[in-house]
Amino acid sequence: MFPDPFRIIAHRGASGYAPENTMAAFRLALEMGVTEIETDVHFSRDRHLVLLHDHTLDRTTDGEGRPGDFDLAALKALDAGSWADPHEHPDLAWAADYTGERLITLDELLAAFGDQLTYHVELKDPESAVAEAVAECVIDAGLGANTFVTGFERSGDLLRAKAANPTLRTTPLIPPSRNPHEAIVSSAVEGHDGASIHIDSVTSELVTAARDLGLEIRCWGVGNRQSMAAGANVGVNGMTINWPDWLQEWTQEAGQSPSEPLEGG
Repeated sequence: MFPDPFRIIAHRGASGYAPENTMAAFRLALEMGVTEIETDVHFSRDRHLVLLHDHTLDRTTDGEGRPGDFDLAALKALDAGSWADPHEHPDLAWAADYTGERLITLDELLAAFGDQLTYHVELKDPESAVAEAVAECVIDAGLGANTFVTGFERSGDLLRAKAANPTLRTTPLIPPSRNPHEAIVSSAVEGHDGASIHIDSVTSELVTAARDLGLEIRCWGVGNRQSMAAGANVGVNGMTINWPDWLQEWTQEAGQSPSEPLEGG
């Protein structure tokens, strides 16, 4: 029923149940049996790769301002779990009280989980040098074959990451404003390994076109079980999702296990 590979990617960890981009969220995903995670990277002022989605600290920590305005020590002092209060966020089914969770770095994530996981690392810092920094971090960890680098409108930066570490793979994230057919053709021509399309733009024709170009095609923006099922039914190679257990249950009912971590270059 599903293509091979079919990737269940825990979006910022199991972020429907634990505060996003924290060790708790990634650990929970692995406890669910999910072996692929997505995360986001920014530079701190002292050039560490900090895992944070937004361009400011305001939403998901008790701090304010841009991560690049603070050294890692100051960022580590922030609480990245107290915002996840079920009384303030009734739409989020937190699994526990996560007050006191801290921001973490990419090297800490890779050291904690090693080759147990496949990593989808989105470039969020606007500085192009973040691409080479991610590649070097992955080289140091020996996890190039377990890593995809992703980003919106960052094809050149993704290719710089691949040039610095040819073992990793690159997957542009395609915004809804772009023509998806043109975007997947560009992804193939530019030398990427896949493309990730918004769930509302994915069709069976687009999936076929991507496969014909030798690309994996995945989707993002999955917000409920209905959109998850729609994406799975048109044959995508997987999706990022805040509730990875939903998709895990779906594939298991269909008799297919989640994909294993990547092997080889």
